[in-house]
Amino acid sequence: MNPICRRRSALPPPAKTTPTDDENLLPEVLIRLPPQPSSLPRASLVCKQWRHLIADPQFLRRFCAHHREPPIIGVFLDFYRGDLSFRSVLDRPDLIPPERLSVRFDGIEGGGVEGNDGIWSFRRCRHGRVLFTRGDHLGKGCRHVLVWDPVTGDRRFIGSPPQLDHDWSKSHVQADVLCVAGDKDHVHGSCHSSPFNVVLVCADKLAARACVYSSETNSWGDLISTDVPYHTMSCVGSRSILVGNSLHWFIFGTQTGILKLDLDTRSLAVVEVPPDAHSSHHGLYLSTLGGGLGFIVVSDDFVAQLWVRTTDFDGVAGWMPAQAIELNKLLPLRPGEWTNLQTVLGVAGDENVIFVSTSGGVFMVHLESLQFKKIFESNPFAECTTSTIHPFTSFFTAGNNMNVQG
Repeated sequence: MNPICRRRSALPPPAKTTPTDDENLLPEVLIRLPPQPSSLPRASLVCKQWRHLIADPQFLRRFCAHHREPPIIGVFLDFYRGDLSFRSVLDRPDLIPPERLSVRFDGIEGGGVEGNDGIWSFRRCRHGRVLFTRGDHLGKGCRHVLVWDPVTGDRRFIGSPPQLDHDWSKSHVQADVLCVAGDKDHVHGSCHSSPFNVVLVCADKLAARACVYSSETNSWGDLISTDVPYHTMSCVGSRSILVGNSLHWFIFGTQTGILKLDLDTRSLAVVEVPPDAHSSHHGLYLSTLGGGLGFIVVSDDFVAQLWVRTTDFDGVAGWMPAQAIELNKLLPLRPGEWTNLQTVLGVAGDENVIFVSTSGGVFMVHLESLQFKKIFESNPFAECTTSTIHPFTSFFTAGNNMNVQG
């Protein structure tokens, strides 16, 4: 007798799952997306689950903390007394149209400062904010301050400090802005609602002075001053760097020094620099390349020599030469293209990026990695000798989509 064979009922195959179906694993996947402008906005279009997660402020904080440094998404070109023009340095799909972030100085109105009495000047962009000041028709003094968030469009108009005396009105005042969020996990680059400080600083033949505004108290602090060890008219350089919680500017007079504003102690001091900073050179720029206070001397043959501030075993601070970067050998230029070299357009000390103009185009060089990218085929400042270039860094989320071009 043959055994009876019974057909087993076929069981349905187990449902296929992917890592993105795991609610605990999905955030770990998404925070590893590149920090470029198109990443999160595009991911938020996949489904409701992803869109809900990406809109969560806690996820956004983790995303920023994971990447730590916001990317350079473009540069502001400051054509003095004209336009502040934005140019993206990214390719599609991360390219941001220029009109999204450009602004005309004569179009700045609001806060009770309308009119043509004086001119607006671009001063600084840091931590996702852009700072303007309004001085007299020569650009001296400071009558009003404007803090602008290009991503959200928010504007904050601030009156000048009441304690500014007559000396300030005769000086070229420099200014700075920085985020002062105290959250333990806060990463600069998405600081749209975070508190901030505005700093005004100037110098003359006797002293350097500074004043700090707090958005938390909506008021200016006491006037801060220190003697200047140079005996002729001194002025403060326009470029600054942030090291720890201290801002630094070059200060120029009979000699060159570095003006340090400690925001914790609200004190000013002048740091001496080595003799190389006083010799003939093509340019002198502050830098944080060594992880702390430093500066770069660019020679006439375009070698960038880094100097870093160090402290010995006895606690004595001094300067040490560090790496030298041969810009004339780094960039992929054909023979003869260096002969018509125009200039170093600027160095962004916080981001450690240098902008070099050659007859072969304008290059952005990351001094830490020595990676470079041609951002313009020709110098946009060729017909404007008084102009500056400033990188703009920011994290992007689905909520602040910048109309990136895919």
